[in-house]
Amino acid sequence: MWRAAQPALAVWAAARVHGTLGGEDAVAGSDFPYALLPAGVAVLAFCLVLTALDGGLRAAVGLMPVRRAWRGLLARTLGPVAVHGLAGLMMAVLWRSPYGPVAALLVLLPMCVSWWVFAQYHRERAAHQATIRALVQAVDIKDGYTRGHSERVGHASVLIARELGMDDERVEVLRFAGILHDVGKLGVPTRLLRKNGPLTPEERRIIELHPEYGHEMVRGISFLGEARAAILHHHERLDGSGYPYGLAGDRIPECARIVAVADAFDAMTSTRCYSRARPVEAALAELERCAGTHFDPRMVGAFVRALARSGWHPAVTADEPDHDTPATGRAAGTGTPR
Repeated sequence: MWRAAQPALAVWAAARVHGTLGGEDAVAGSDFPYALLPAGVAVLAFCLVLTALDGGLRAAVGLMPVRRAWRGLLARTLGPVAVHGLAGLMMAVLWRSPYGPVAALLVLLPMCVSWWVFAQYHRERAAHQATIRALVQAVDIKDGYTRGHSERVGHASVLIARELGMDDERVEVLRFAGILHDVGKLGVPTRLLRKNGPLTPEERRIIELHPEYGHEMVRGISFLGEARAAILHHHERLDGSGYPYGLAGDRIPECARIVAVADAFDAMTSTRCYSRARPVEAALAELERCAGTHFDPRMVGAFVRALARSGWHPAVTADEPDHDTPATGRAAGTGTPR
């Protein structure tokens, strides 16, 4: 109902504006280029209505803060609608011209090209999603704990990115980063991932190579963009005590600082075979306690605000335990997670 009502209201508003400005007479009289003015204003009215409804829905359901719900929507809508609106106007003017309907049908050629480009984009996007699903499924089979964990980290990363006001393209990249942050576990021996009991120093050094393994695996996947840096650096800590390179402060990429918060939060709020999930409030309190040392306070603050608005409903993780931290429930910020 929403998807039908939204364009219907936009079309109604555009038609009223177009008629009020004499657009109908301009088209009927083939008064080109005078027909451009009412058509252009009608396109603007169409986009404004779509923007108002889209932003209103985002704000109403808590997808992002009210002050950012409409940011960038008009600019993204205006370009495509203006192009297609111009094509429609050309068809209408040519139809009423002495050349008749045959000339008007020529406008369909660029429209078909536009449709083909749009279809190619969606096919490419579907291929990207299939690539990510295949990688995540491979990790899930190897390490049972990550089953569901990757998707939740991706979701939490999106919440933080939206709270920080990032554009939709970058939000999507952060989602990829969260989903694939542990893909490097494919390069770690399964016996270490599933080992019962504490790890030896040598085994822990092997585990700590998984960010580098992951970065090598996705290096050639160009559409991931900065997500590759997040995969490599999501275990770095703000005070320089993390791995693999011991980066500190702003030297850690922003995307990695976001995924680090999302990863730690889900680790604390997930039920495992040897420990129950912490309440969301306790996990957030732990993130805030470690902000400034292990985590970026800006990312922690954004996550706290996002959850205050939308809430969090974590799913139970898979059967396989994770031995990142001992069963005594050591804080997420103080252990060395796998």
